[in-house]
Amino acid sequence: GDADGILEDSIMNRSYTNTQKRTALRVYKRTQSVTKTVRELGYPGRWTLYKWLREPKTPPQPRKQAKTLTHYPYEVKLRAVELFHNGWRPADIAQECCLHTHASVYAWAQRYREEGQWGLMSKKERAGHGRIPTKAALEKSLPDNPTQLKQQMATLLVEKAVLEKELEIIKKDVSVIPGQLSNKHKTDVVDALRSTFPLAMLLAASGLAASSFYYHLKKRRMPDKHAAIRSMVHRISSDSHNTYGYRRIWWQLRHLGITISEKVVRRLMREEAITVRFPKRKVKYSSYQGEISPAPPNLVNRCFHATAANTLWLTDISVFAANEGRVYLSVIIDCFDGKVVAAKTSVNPTMELAESTLQAAIDAEGLPPDGSLVIHSDRGVHYRGRSWHSLTAKYGIVRSMSKKRGVVLTMRHARGFSGG
Repeated sequence: GDADGILEDSIMNRSYTNTQKRTALRVYKRTQSVTKTVRELGYPGRWTLYKWLREPKTPPQPRKQAKTLTHYPYEVKLRAVELFHNGWRPADIAQECCLHTHASVYAWAQRYREEGQWGLMSKKERAGHGRIPTKAALEKSLPDNPTQLKQQMATLLVEKAVLEKELEIIKKDVSVIPGQLSNKHKTDVVDALRSTFPLAMLLAASGLAASSFYYHLKKRRMPDKHAAIRSMVHRISSDSHNTYGYRRIWWQLRHLGITISEKVVRRLMREEAITVRFPKRKVKYSSYQGEISPAPPNLVNRCFHATAANTLWLTDISVFAANEGRVYLSVIIDCFDGKVVAAKTSVNPTMELAESTLQAAIDAEGLPPDGSLVIHSDRGVHYRGRSWHSLTAKYGIVRSMSKKRGVVLTMRHARGFSGG
């Protein structure tokens, strides 16, 4: 019952009119039972009816708009932007800075990127802060001493080289956070540039202590104590066709007599770029949309055997995941010998797909003269419409339909052909 409600209301995403909703609530008020209401009306799903019952009796009041906008001082905006750049969540920033909404943080961060601190100021704050710095003012602020200018130029060159090398590391390793490099990565940057720039300037530009630099440099030159385990991890992953995660690889190592931490296995897999392949989840499809029309009796009753050809056909629609998207397959099978009488494909599960399959089967096999052909289907929406009723009645075909609870079991014979 709950699974049916989820399929009906979530997967099919069916909507109901206000009249249907009021009718369902009246029936529930009379029966005092969700199950009886759904059985009597044929709609909605159990989950949808529970949601309607939980809704308040009175409509929600419209939100009152503030008469005046709240203006925050420049210092608050700058503080919020700094916290945002440091990785804080906007909701936490709003609570820290006592903001009415966290949406302002995004707007302030955008202004700061475009105009700098000037974009965070109001007209009054700009008037009191002074004019925007110009090129002439910037050149005037530089020292006149050539020695000092050379020192500044050398510092800027080193900082530029360090930033470029850090950017290369960030592009290679997505786990590295910009501005938060570990001492190990900083050592890689300094060691790569020490032949071009002075070591002291590189350490100052990267914010790395000399002791940390020499420690990681010495550690890098030491032999890898996990060298043998790395090759074993590669072999175990390859033997499993890259389907084993770090837990199963760790368990295999335990069976081989190697005791290490799961964290070490996870780190070795990350350093060796060993990825895990996950099988694609099977695409599920249900065409059931409720009891939208009277259902014919179940003439088959799970007895999928026929004494002659063209006396009992099975039909169903399955879905497959293709490179371009989903592909729907409509098939008709003869229960006498399992022959595929007709099959059609489409990118949309339309009524025309089911009807064209039936028409193709009739054109290919013909009809028995005594009108004894029975076509059995599930309770999908394709077999409940007027056009399907008219087509079967036109050729004198008797309709049979499985019960809702037995759709999966009874239609397995048809879906077994397509692998659905």
